[in-house]
Amino acid sequence: MKKRVFYLLLAGLLIQFASSCASTATNAAKTEVGKKVTVDVDFSAPTKAISPYIFGVNDGADLKKVQPKSVRLGGNRMTAYNWETNKSNAGSDWHHSSDDYLIYNIPSNFRTMSGGPALNVAQNAMNHNIPYTLLTLQMAGYVAKTNGNMTKANALDGKDWCKIINRKNAPFTLKPDTTDNVVYTDEYLNFLDHMIGKSDSDGFKAYALDNEPALWQHTHPLIQREPLYADTLIEKTIDLASTIKDFDPNADVFGPSLFGYSSYCDFGPDWKLKVAKSLYKYQWFIDFYLDKMREAEETQGRRLVDVLDLHYYTEAKGPCGIRTCQHFDNDECIKARINAVRSLYDANYKESSWIQSTGAKFFPLIPNLQESVNKFYPGTKIGFTEYNFGAGQDISGAIAQADFLGVLAQNEIYFASLWMMENSEYQFAAINMFTNYDNKGGYFGDSLVESTSSDDYAVSSFVAENSEDGKLHIILTNKEIHSGTLVTINLNDSYTKAELYELDKSGSKIHMGENPVKIKKGSVSLVLNPLTVNHLILEK
Repeated sequence: MKKRVFYLLLAGLLIQFASSCASTATNAAKTEVGKKVTVDVDFSAPTKAISPYIFGVNDGADLKKVQPKSVRLGGNRMTAYNWETNKSNAGSDWHHSSDDYLIYNIPSNFRTMSGGPALNVAQNAMNHNIPYTLLTLQMAGYVAKTNGNMTKANALDGKDWCKIINRKNAPFTLKPDTTDNVVYTDEYLNFLDHMIGKSDSDGFKAYALDNEPALWQHTHPLIQREPLYADTLIEKTIDLASTIKDFDPNADVFGPSLFGYSSYCDFGPDWKLKVAKSLYKYQWFIDFYLDKMREAEETQGRRLVDVLDLHYYTEAKGPCGIRTCQHFDNDECIKARINAVRSLYDANYKESSWIQSTGAKFFPLIPNLQESVNKFYPGTKIGFTEYNFGAGQDISGAIAQADFLGVLAQNEIYFASLWMMENSEYQFAAINMFTNYDNKGGYFGDSLVESTSSDDYAVSSFVAENSEDGKLHIILTNKEIHSGTLVTINLNDSYTKAELYELDKSGSKIHMGENPVKIKKGSVSLVLNPLTVNHLILEK
């Protein structure tokens, strides 16, 4: 009987061993080399300064899982936020509810303080060494006062809403009057200065002029009951931006927080804008906005808006016809997600989306934005304060995220903050590939070196020199789904030591790469596993 049990166990082990071998053989087959790609690094070309603030997130990210360089407090809730009482209104996102939502999940000491959400963000930034903070201020005209689901019957008469005014024109107090039915922006700025300082110390480095005003009539119809015209937006922009610059001249001001591509083109039913467009002065609303901000600077003798504030959520679709789908087993859906980033920079790429079907006049996006800035308001920086390419729970989402950050670095974009969806684990990991690849604060670099991939549909390359550690850092994304890619990097310089970190489909944790890195005089070669984000560090 014992022998029978022994043989059964032995047979089981043999079957398990055979299964393991078969699994290993299968995995080996998946990592067989398909394409061969060459990356040329040009040290003779001028380097570009990399803004660390592109590696940002919106408030609410788990800072134990991601190490950003910037953080934004924004979103629809901020439009009707009352800093005195911390009440806000959800608008059409949730039954027009006025409540304490913004302080539900913050430490108790901030829940009972005016400006609690902002103070909490500032504290988190200090605790996690995040150098840049962006706070959204209110510009629509009214903020929440009481709790409950608001309707049109709740008139804007002071019972359920407070009027917001930019300048108090009276002495400030650190204990605001919550019974006067008015909230003052400059008093808020003074309060924050007293609590944490201005932008040149530990205070907020930047302020955003509200959130997605082109959608107010939809998201906040109880406040914005009539269409918002472009001229009215400009008036509101100048008034609030002037208030900020009067109080903190060194702070960056972000505007106009456009919600997406259609608002870049046409803000709203403004006949003056339409007349201007008919005369071919302005190609899209962005031209109009920049020109008006330039005129405002000429009038005041100072710049009011420093950063062109845009939101970008990809509209690209795979063959399933669903934007940011979750078909992670469909090769074509994966390719559509990864390649969606190309609409930002590649004139030859045509995504499948309503934007493309209506002409995609301003794709690729970034060159068109830069052209408008150069023509109408030189020196204006560009920021994407909300964006998402989807698939935060999948390696394809990490590849899109890494490519997006690399493209921003290549194009000298100033700021970007990921707007998180339900699961952003892989997107966080992709950010960490640039900011914390070794879980010790390992950073990509501050000077971008020009590099060219022989096939960037297969492998993207982003190269940087890090002035802190003197090393060369190379981010490589392998977009091949089923095969490894042999990459040869031509450096025209000699390196003696290499270290490789990898992010793959096995999980959202960055790990040391196991594939060997072969170093030759003037070149480095390695095999990238399929669907991976890789960070190669070279030392002389």
